Amino acid sequence: MRDAMAADGYCIAHGLLNPDEVAALRRSLAAHFTARWNWEGLGKHQPFASSLIPAIGWIFTHPRILDVYRGLTDSPHLVFPGNCDAHMNMLSWWHKDTGEGQGGCFEGDYFARPELRVFRAGIYLQDHLDNAQGLHVRPNSHMTRSPLAGQAISLPTRAGDVIFFDIRLSHAGQLADPIETLLLRATQWLRAPAAGFQAKEAWRLLTRKADKLSLFFTYGAPTPDTEQYCHFELAARQRAGIPAALSLPPALRLALANSHVACNPWLLAQPVE
Repeated sequence: MRDAMAADGYCIAHGLLNPDEVAALRRSLAAHFTARWNWEGLGKHQPFASSLIPAIGWIFTHPRILDVYRGLTDSPHLVFPGNCDAHMNMLSWWHKDTGEGQGGCFEGDYFARPELRVFRAGIYLQDHLDNAQGLHVRPNSHMTRSPLAGQAISLPTRAGDVIFFDIRLSHAGQLADPIETLLLRATQWLRAPAAGFQAKEAWRLLTRKADKLSLFFTYGAPTPDTEQYCHFELAARQRAGIPAALSLPPALRLALANSHVACNPWLLAQPVE
């Protein structure tokens, strides 16, 4: 998996979560999205989910996920920056998770450094074997700045698989079809995200697309790159102006400590007892 990550910028750990774990995550995310979300991509998006959805805290210290992360970073020591995004029925577009719109999250020419070890886990909570509605990637694009460089492929995954990828990799979730593209443009012009969501949901039901839930979160090796990413995560939370998102739940901080995982030091509102 480390060789695949170095060559392609991603790898898939099949069957990492069992059906009960997948069902638990689906229940927690679905329950959360009945009460709170941000509108994005004609769907629901919850940034800072590690702080705002305490019920999913167990996934961040899942032993098999941590084992893969330790193998990919080639380090027994891990750092959790606190970054986590949850999505429901959200459309996507080609992008990188390096914050290019905010000037980037690392210093220097970080696309030319193969030793950078900050990785993202993507968990789709339903099968995407032949519907092209899961994760799309451009292999080996983690070594170039352009989000559109390289051939695009759709990754076939089952619920329970976990996709790990270099945060510099160009990727996208479910891309808009022609009708959804028109709805996106109309929603942006009218500035009516709720109406756009309802219209897109009607189209989703008409085309028999199932509810789609996903979760993404980041880990890194204890390196200066990861420290810079921790700073970047804190800045994103501060820009969002959500006081509750400026720390992690005490139960999660304790679980991370018990799993020998360091936490983003700027997200520790209080020491763990």
